[in-house]
Amino acid sequence: MSTSPPKSGKYYVSVTSLLIKNILAAPKFVYYTMPAMREAQKAPGILYCTGTGYKGLQMTITVWESKEKMRDYYKGGAHLAAMKSLKDVSSYAKIHGYFTDEMPTDSSALDEW
Repeated sequence: MSTSPPKSGKYYVSVTSLLIKNILAAPKFVYYTMPAMREAQKAPGILYCTGTGYKGLQMTITVWESKEKMRDYYKGGAHLAAMKSLKDVSSYAKIHGYFTDEMPTDSSALDEW
């Protein structure tokens, strides 16, 4: 019997990953990623934002006041432009979001991913 993830909690965590398609795609990835990260760091409702490498993937971990605040961010601006370039720069992508009542560490967010 499996348990369903919680539908609410104090924080909403988004963990994203992608594998850069090839070395030629790397500059385009950086071109779109940097503005999106800068916007995320200033977005209403953001509590934590980082980018990291993990098992050969490019990862972002963001913690939000609510899922709605995260959705407001990802629907526009630099993040939307980055999402539109996803097929050009990556050969694999995964997005995982979850609620938690405790501020996650990078390690615990990656474990949840």
